[in-house]
Amino acid sequence: MFEVWKEFRFDCAHTLDEGPAGDSRYSRLHGHSYQAEVWLRGDQVPQGWVTDLGALERRLAEIAAKLDHKFLNEIESLGPPTMENIATFIWNDLRDIAALHKVTVRRDSLKEGCSYYGSSHSL
Repeated sequence: MFEVWKEFRFDCAHTLDEGPAGDSRYSRLHGHSYQAEVWLRGDQVPQGWVTDLGALERRLAEIAAKLDHKFLNEIESLGPPTMENIATFIWNDLRDIAALHKVTVRRDSLKEGCSYYGSSHSL
C-alpha cells in the first residue's frame, strides 16, 4: 500500500460571519494564500504507480482555476468559505477517484490547516 500526494496553491478573498465574541475581523473582506494537498492511497497498478500524477495535476489545475483569485463567497457550492468547506469542495470535485484518501488545506502564513477524509471514511 502506498500514499502519494500532489499539492497546488491558490490565492483568494472571502468574508465570514463574526468570529468568537463578536470579533468583526472575520466579517471584513480579506484574503489568504492557500496550499492544498490531495492524497491518494492504493497499490501499484501495472505501470508501477498508484496513479498517473500528470492526470491528477490536470484535475488539480481545473480546481485551482475555480478558486484562484476568486471571491469565495460567490462560489455557491462552497458554502461558508472556511478551510473545512474548501477541503470538502476539493474532495467533492475529485470523489470519482477511487484512491482518494485525504484533502488537506493549509494557510502556512497563519500556521494552520485542516484535513478532510470524506464523509464515510474511517481513519
